[in-house]
Amino acid sequence: MNQPLSYVGFILCLVLITICFIAAVYLSYRKSSRLRDMVQFVISPKDNLLLDFKISSIIKTALWFILIHVSITVVYHFTDLIFYSESADTNIGDSIQTLPLWVVLIMPPILEETAFRLPLKRKRLYIALSCTAIMFFVSAIIFSTKVYDVTWERLLLCAIIALTAWFYGYKWVSKVNFKTWLWILVLSFSILHIINYDLSTMDIGGWIRVILKEAVKIPSALMFCYVRIKHGFGTSVALHSAVNLSAYCMGALV
Repeated sequence: MNQPLSYVGFILCLVLITICFIAAVYLSYRKSSRLRDMVQFVISPKDNLLLDFKISSIIKTALWFILIHVSITVVYHFTDLIFYSESADTNIGDSIQTLPLWVVLIMPPILEETAFRLPLKRKRLYIALSCTAIMFFVSAIIFSTKVYDVTWERLLLCAIIALTAWFYGYKWVSKVNFKTWLWILVLSFSILHIINYDLSTMDIGGWIRVILKEAVKIPSALMFCYVRIKHGFGTSVALHSAVNLSAYCMGALV
């Protein structure tokens, strides 16, 4: 659809549905202590939450995560389907399709969690690993390769960034307010997914559509941050893998 009114209607529909969703979450918020804890973290994030590795506690968090993530995703894609006849294709699609399923379920979660959630605990090693993982993604654009194709040029650039982050990155990050640092990582997570698209072939409507699609990932990114701080890095990787598996299964069914 190329008419400007279609894009306005698309945005207004999303806004209306979002308001309804927030209202539903608010009603649940009053009854669930875990949801209140998650919302409080988003409003006033802290990096010193008491670690909780109890299975029952992790399950509670995971259930709320899945409920919110799936609700937002389904609502967005349903709205998108109303206004568009086909989904927006990403450049990463061909790269993913050539990989075995087990690699898809392991490599992206580990790399993305390392890049955007591991450094929430601000240690020198974590900052260096995060910058290395981010550069691994960015280097695919710089050298015009598929995301998961490993070349010596990309490895060399990642090594240079790792050393730079080790000696200089930690000093800067350690001085940044935690809330600011968290939002830098959350927004970077969404921006990284935007560059998966070939924006040069899109008009302004296509740009808006892609930005909205990736902005929908922000609530999930915030919840991943909560999981990383509350339940540990391994739990956030496992949950990320489970989310990818569910998306893969839904895609196969559709």
